Amino acid sequence: MKIMHAKLGQLGPMRGQGKCPVTICAELTTTEFLTITVRVSNVGSDRDICACGVAKAKDFARQFSDLPLASFPMPRMW
Repeated sequence: MKIMHAKLGQLGPMRGQGKCPVTICAELTTTEFLTITVRVSNVGSDRDICACGVAKAKDFARQFSDLPLASFPMPRMW
């Protein structure tokens, strides 16, 4: 897996107020990608905000991978 980029979304009206979306894109294989967008506090430098977003995305990815298959809605077979 290779992290392709971590991008900040539109910042709130002022630094230090509100939440900021951070999108992390990872290349799983040459034809498969994983994209996660999280919202984090708009506090600190762009680098600080991205680091917080990456940490939150990693935590959510762990939680997602631990879910049992029964947690996901599946199409009904005819």
